[in-house]
Amino acid sequence: MNPTIFHRKEFILLIFLAVVFVALHIFGLSQPYHQDEYKWPIIVNPALTEPGGIPHPPVGEFIYRQTGFLVGYDNFRLVPFVFGFLNLFLLFYLSKTVFDTKTALWSVGLFVASFYSLLASLMVDTDGAVMPFFFLLALIGYFKLRENDFSFESKNYWWLLLLLGSVVLGFFVKASFIIAIGALALDFAFEKNVFADKKKIFKYAIYVLAGAVALGLLLLVAKLIFPFFNLEFTISYWKHFFKLADRGWFQTFIQLIKSILYTSPLLLVPILFTDREIFRKSRLLFLFMVLGLFFYIIAFDFSLGALDRYFQFLVVPLCIIAGAVFSQNLHFYNSPPTPLLQQERGVRKNILIPLILSVAIFALQLFNHFVPPLHPKSEWMNRILELKWNFLFPFTGGSGPTGFYVSFAFIALIWICALVFGSSSFRENRYRKQALLAVLVLGIMYNGVFIEEYLFGKINGSSHRLLAEAKEFIKNDNSIKSVVVYNDIGGYEIQQLGKYKRRLYAAPQFEETYKKFFQDFSGHVLYINIPRIGENTFYSDYLNTCKEIYYKKDKYVSAKILDCQFK
Repeated sequence: MNPTIFHRKEFILLIFLAVVFVALHIFGLSQPYHQDEYKWPIIVNPALTEPGGIPHPPVGEFIYRQTGFLVGYDNFRLVPFVFGFLNLFLLFYLSKTVFDTKTALWSVGLFVASFYSLLASLMVDTDGAVMPFFFLLALIGYFKLRENDFSFESKNYWWLLLLLGSVVLGFFVKASFIIAIGALALDFAFEKNVFADKKKIFKYAIYVLAGAVALGLLLLVAKLIFPFFNLEFTISYWKHFFKLADRGWFQTFIQLIKSILYTSPLLLVPILFTDREIFRKSRLLFLFMVLGLFFYIIAFDFSLGALDRYFQFLVVPLCIIAGAVFSQNLHFYNSPPTPLLQQERGVRKNILIPLILSVAIFALQLFNHFVPPLHPKSEWMNRILELKWNFLFPFTGGSGPTGFYVSFAFIALIWICALVFGSSSFRENRYRKQALLAVLVLGIMYNGVFIEEYLFGKINGSSHRLLAEAKEFIKNDNSIKSVVVYNDIGGYEIQQLGKYKRRLYAAPQFEETYKKFFQDFSGHVLYINIPRIGENTFYSDYLNTCKEIYYKKDKYVSAKILDCQFK
């Protein structure tokens, strides 16, 4: 093969994927901040809050503070977007270093096609794009050193500096970067066969202790570079995660399930096809995921946190592993024609079955669906167990998204079909390529629907489009002075109008609090019904006593403004 032509094709495809990445993300840059997201523009704005309000090491706050100075505090989605864009190229370089060019292109393609990746690269925080940026840099330095058996020759100094610098900066973004540091240390220990020698265990344990002390000392002196950094505040923030009893296991489980749904069969099912060679090359990534899951589920109680945001750490390693699996098993381009190419043409013919299947499952969304209320949760479980899957499942969270619906029947059937195709390869190895091709088609359809509903809501309705119209009504109606915002959908926007009273979470455990509040409340309620409040509850009974002065509906989502000026 002509190397020049090969590199030109590689470059063109990479640039094409980068353009698609940018094109998709542009549509999400203007989405409203949601709940925890809008704490960032409030906390890092010196006109509103004293510096040092972010309870983490200082680099994250520094990045957002400087962004606010440069582009304004209403454009913070540019931060994860820019870091996500840089991650695309770092992901390509890393995958090419660990595997090959073909795997690198597959990994980047999955990164662009993944809804979870899109969400991570638009969510205002540091977990989805900023921390993976430093993790990728650290991995590149580490694997380059590993290529040379960790020899400290002059040519390796730059890679060592990249590794150490990325580790320090990543840890200075968030203390949970310790997961990445632990994975790097463990992989190095396996590479050097440390656990087979007691003397080595003791020797490298001293190194680990010295590294931990060094990081601690750097945090102590960080105030010299970042005067706003408050180490005591950071330490006290972590105290409420140390809980051995009375943990919110059910909430943790729900958040984990939601993260699995976000991750999709496209990135998870290919793990079933991982062979020994792929595992050997990506061992560090598996260690990273195992340590991360242990950290967030077992070691600490993050049930009150935004676990679906924290689990975004899975995106990068899964893109690389799945990319390696697809690259190893699917060959679409061979020149000149060979028997292998003829075999692959047969595989491409088999795309028809999963394509028809995915289109049929997609069409199910066009039938009428039921929208269950947020509570009781038992209604959701009963419909699932009774196979009444024609209902809409809401996706929202403490750090976003604002809220969108996807058909549960669509979700369940795509997962079932992908797992059936994936498991078929265990029975007959000759079905391996066909199975992966089916997983690819189903996975792209799945992620495409999630991306479309998140950005546009053309199938089931758009909450952020309804919010924009409701905001204009509230802005122009001078009689509206105090607004309670359901589920905090539009909380930041209403605050900007100077009419925000508080948020409303219609959960049973908060009833007594809201009963006392609404006794003296005189104002308006903005109710964008995702998720929907159930009938015959305290919340619905109260809202029914208010006068509806505004109503707009988009598919299954509606927006109401209720006049509750009783006093």
